[in-house]
Amino acid sequence: MKPDWESKLAAYCETYNIPLEYLSDTLNEPKVIPMIRGKAFEFSVMDALKNALNENDWKISHPTINAQTGLQDVDVQVFHKASKKIIRVECKLAKKEGFIKLDNNDSQISVKCMRSRTLGTRKVRELAPKLGVSRSVLSIHNDQYLPADFDVVVISIGNAFYRTNKNSGTFFWSPTKEEVEFLNSLKGSNENGLKDFAFNSMFVARTIDLIISKRNGVKCTRSKCKNKSNCGFVPNYPKISFDKNATVTNNWIHISQSAKLFESFL
Repeated sequence: MKPDWESKLAAYCETYNIPLEYLSDTLNEPKVIPMIRGKAFEFSVMDALKNALNENDWKISHPTINAQTGLQDVDVQVFHKASKKIIRVECKLAKKEGFIKLDNNDSQISVKCMRSRTLGTRKVRELAPKLGVSRSVLSIHNDQYLPADFDVVVISIGNAFYRTNKNSGTFFWSPTKEEVEFLNSLKGSNENGLKDFAFNSMFVARTIDLIISKRNGVKCTRSKCKNKSNCGFVPNYPKISFDKNATVTNNWIHISQSAKLFESFL
């Protein structure tokens, strides 16, 4: 039986004094949409991981945590039943208009991966010893993640093909001809439904494979960083790289094939 979402929605509006007839208008505010989409994506990732991982071995959940500034909550938790190992999953959307076609016909999609709240002086002083970095280094990278924050990142590429209406400030699906060609190559057909396909095209990477390091070939762009080739922070915009055939060429794996990636933590 499907959940009674209509009754739940009405009860929610009554609890928080939200006029039900204006709920759609409230949710459509440009400042609200990114937060709603980001939070909703966490549930999409939870469902996708339930399909990708054997339910006899794994339990996937969406923990309810009252996160505080500077303390990383868990978007989705993956629990291995036999070993009791917990793998923390961070859910991110691609950067809006984040698709780039390179000169050699390869492509890249940028992922927006940064703290929602920049760490202030007080939090830097509190967290630096816990994270094993100096206050000065954490201050320079105060909106960036470290591998200690989560184990895995899951992203959807769909947001890369959205644009902003300059008049209303709202987002809308509007891939260019070049982007449609890329999506069709990724999909393997010219069928309709590219919007849903793009959103459901989720890729997974271990946090350690995204950080700024010599091994990953990623350099830091912070002007004050004194260890630009190996500072160990996650860049604000990690890249998913594709060749001319829309095959991933770096450390990302399609979520449907991610079982071995999660097993690597055991």
